[in-house]
Amino acid sequence: MRDWHTHVFTSTYTADVSGVCSVMYELGGMTILHDPSGCNSTYTTHDEPRWYASDSLMYVSGLDEMSAIYGDDSVLIADVIRAAGEMKPKFITLCGASIPHVIAFDYKGVAHLIEKETGIPVLPVPTDGMKSYVSGVGLATREWIRRFACVRAEKRSGNVNLLGITPIDFSTQENVEDLKAFCSTIGREVNTCFAMGDTFENLQNIYKGSVNLAASSAGRIPARFLYGKGKIPCVEGLPVGPWMRTRLQTALSEAEATGKNLRAYEELPDESEVLVIGEEIFAKSLATEINHLPDPKSRESDSSTRKARALWPDVNEGLDEDKLLEEIGKAKIVIADPLFRAACRNKDTTFVELPHEGYSGRIYRKQIPRFLHENFRIGDLLKSGKM
Repeated sequence: MRDWHTHVFTSTYTADVSGVCSVMYELGGMTILHDPSGCNSTYTTHDEPRWYASDSLMYVSGLDEMSAIYGDDSVLIADVIRAAGEMKPKFITLCGASIPHVIAFDYKGVAHLIEKETGIPVLPVPTDGMKSYVSGVGLATREWIRRFACVRAEKRSGNVNLLGITPIDFSTQENVEDLKAFCSTIGREVNTCFAMGDTFENLQNIYKGSVNLAASSAGRIPARFLYGKGKIPCVEGLPVGPWMRTRLQTALSEAEATGKNLRAYEELPDESEVLVIGEEIFAKSLATEINHLPDPKSRESDSSTRKARALWPDVNEGLDEDKLLEEIGKAKIVIADPLFRAACRNKDTTFVELPHEGYSGRIYRKQIPRFLHENFRIGDLLKSGKM
């Protein structure tokens, strides 16, 4: 990609710091966002549906100009030690935005000093505020597993770890429960769900899982770590319709039996009339489901008149707007967050709204469907598109 980007029609995806806060939210720890202030309110206001309904220890350091210029970390360290003494969290997560990155803030060193003084485990997660939430969720999850998970836990066959689960991709707990219900339907017990609707203590048993399900691209970093440490294979995909539900069931069984990492979604065409824009694993799973929609004119049950492809943001660079406009221009149907509508300039193109919390935040939260429910049908959604 180029060294510079011009955004005229598009917004940006949730940043890595919000990803760290999101995945640590329910685990009983204290998260410190090292920043002058601003990134914290963006997270709590736009990216976190749980903020007003449940408690969580989220703090911003309030980094000032002189501390940044002189590299003086003493104020941060003292503030964290004092807050930890009052709140007594199970652990502390230290992440930061762009200014600490520019001044070469030493996450590991400061984490070590705080842990030495408090006796509380401190997880350094070196975010920079310039990558997407996918990176933040993945790095924080890996660091938590590295520090707290019981590596010697004995595997139990037939269960599954759900990775990459945050409101940024799944919005509300209902969608997570639908994913768990799918696992139950195919005879798989959910060992852990990282990290919505689960506990610190239960997540420590993550190595008991016989197979991992990366439900979003944010689950890839911990999946690779678990495969390296515990030889737990991973399957990528989401049950976003009948075909993908069957395919995912088969892939999970195959991965557990062979120990190989698999992708439940298929290779997608470079050219197609349907374009799905969004988080990578979701977009690819949905496009695969569309490619297997039954054609009422065909005698074959697995025959679709439409072909779909996917477009997703790069973790480091986001979406190149020129590439985005080119791909949208070639499509007859675009399935994407409503904020992408401005980039859809052809009046003959059908735009199907499918909101994504990681892109438009809370704006369209109430319009997000239960896309993992057994009754969800993408065919019905395609009929609703208006342009």
